[in-house]
Amino acid sequence: MSRRIQPIFDSILADDRCIGGTRSFVESLQEQYARKKTLSQGQRRALTRVEEQLASAPALDMDKQSRLDNLISRAQKAQDAWAVDFITSIKGQLLMGKELSTRQKEILVKVADRHSDKAQAQRESWDTNFTSEMREMMEIAARYYLANPPYFKDLATKALEDNTFIPSERAYKKMVENKFAKKVIAATLADPLYNVGSLVALRASAPSTLLYITRSILGENKTRTGKLATVIKADAKPVTSPARGSKVYSVLFFGETSPVEVEERWIKKGKR
Repeated sequence: MSRRIQPIFDSILADDRCIGGTRSFVESLQEQYARKKTLSQGQRRALTRVEEQLASAPALDMDKQSRLDNLISRAQKAQDAWAVDFITSIKGQLLMGKELSTRQKEILVKVADRHSDKAQAQRESWDTNFTSEMREMMEIAARYYLANPPYFKDLATKALEDNTFIPSERAYKKMVENKFAKKVIAATLADPLYNVGSLVALRASAPSTLLYITRSILGENKTRTGKLATVIKADAKPVTSPARGSKVYSVLFFGETSPVEVEERWIKKGKR
């Protein structure tokens, strides 16, 4: 069996035209064959079909192949991973002698426009004019999204781990300029409503986890209703909610020994 199938794998994978999804598919079949020493009838037919397509595929126009390779290179430089995968898939399809659908052609035109000389010049200008204020807003948004997964996980992680990282303008606008991130950034950069040393009290609308101390040292249920607290620190933690008044304070209630973190919307000015 191996004398019949293994040479087919070797022939297909040695062909430079076998790329993208087709290569991944053939490699997965090869891995299965190495483990089980067999393929199903359907898998054999699929493997034979790939071999026949390669054998009958006309040579791809060198100028077209060069343009696709150049477009892949531009997309890689722009950190556009999706475009790289898409163009590679398109190239593999053409190398296999398959026609592109109308939709694929439309998307390819848009990707080419996104990585044209003009677009590339705009990206270079974007990198040059990326300010410290823009980086600060990006990091605020990144902390918010890492605290509220799964959106922008990879981009947010990179923004916080690499202080030289500059995202594409498109990625920046998606993560930083959406309505949720704007609210979080505004709350973070706003002046504190309560300064350090101010007396505050909990609002009646505060969460029960703040209003009540469920177990005291004496084993009794106690409430913080009406108790005063002193602001120990403003901006005690990154803002993780787009709700109004989400700036975080560290406050110490009278008679307690450990400070509590509370959002601005849950406290009010305290009166003696």
